[in-house]
Amino acid sequence: MPGFVRRTLGPVLDYDARRGTALVATMDAYFARGMSPARAKDVLHVHVNTVAQRLDRVARLLGDDWQSPHRALEIQLALRLHRLAGALGD
Repeated sequence: MPGFVRRTLGPVLDYDARRGTALVATMDAYFARGMSPARAKDVLHVHVNTVAQRLDRVARLLGDDWQSPHRALEIQLALRLHRLAGALGD
């Protein structure tokens, strides 16, 4: 599954690694809170504008259709697999 995660989230993972940002965590919180920036901000402890700016960066990295139903499902699966791999030490 690492290939799927890399193909799906690669640009975001690379951006976070290079810049020390939290785009993956923001996406995770965003999806976990029903795609609501207002609810994601509470989990992330940032201003809603920060969430919006991060999600704009995600769109630039993954493409404007990243929130479409088909892509969103793939991204959520990749996020979950990425989180599980981290929990397992991979």
